[in-house]
Amino acid sequence: MLLPEVFTKIGIISVPKWYDAGKAEYFASSSTLFIIEFIPFRYVEIRRWQDIKNPGSVNQDPIFKNYSLPPNEVGYPGGIFNPLNFAPTLEVEAKEKELANGRLPTIINHQKLFIEWIAKFWLEKGLPA
Repeated sequence: MLLPEVFTKIGIISVPKWYDAGKAEYFASSSTLFIIEFIPFRYVEIRRWQDIKNPGSVNQDPIFKNYSLPPNEVGYPGGIFNPLNFAPTLEVEAKEKELANGRLPTIINHQKLFIEWIAKFWLEKGLPA
């Protein structure tokens, strides 16, 4: 929120204030932006859930078979996802806080956005017959 506002004031970029961002016109419709955001986040969270259910099952890249992650703690991929090596220094309490304050609200927010998207579609187009 701070950097775009500073860059706008000094003339590097021109973006609306954060509280007016919803009123601005973007390169795509809000439905398209929602889908662009929804699919990658859902993919990552489902892969993490699969790793928790079956540890090590998602270490192999599903598309490029010659790539895989090094052995890691369940739910924390490490490797390329931990370039500054912060994961080994995290305590159990910090990991629990991250789960409670990060992932769950993200999932809930995506569900809420999906429901709003469906409701908007139904209100504009009408319910299916």
